[in-house]
Amino acid sequence: MKKLKNLIKLSASVRVLIPSTISINKNFDNSQEVDDALSFFSQAFGGATSFVALGAWQSQNLGLIKEKVVAVESFCDQSELEERIDDVVNFCEQLKKRLDQEAISLFVNNELYFI
Repeated sequence: MKKLKNLIKLSASVRVLIPSTISINKNFDNSQEVDDALSFFSQAFGGATSFVALGAWQSQNLGLIKEKVVAVESFCDQSELEERIDDVVNFCEQLKKRLDQEAISLFVNNELYFI
């Protein structure tokens, strides 16, 4: 632990899940949205990482939906997060509208918010 004392610590995190479907269950190429999120998060927090996952959720209209999602995540300190969180929520709201989603998943400090 002694060696960690002299390192930079980023204890806050923010992550958005980019869906691979539009209008609930129609597949589409989400590479532009992933690039947009990587760019936005990098500008807001100094860097970002993306990774692919398999997501599943229960649609009120169509039942179980499974899809490949791309998570885009940044780490920062708490003050940076508080300064930029409204911008992050706005980004997620725009993404939700553009992709015609019932919800966009946003994780803030490992707590999930449905936008």
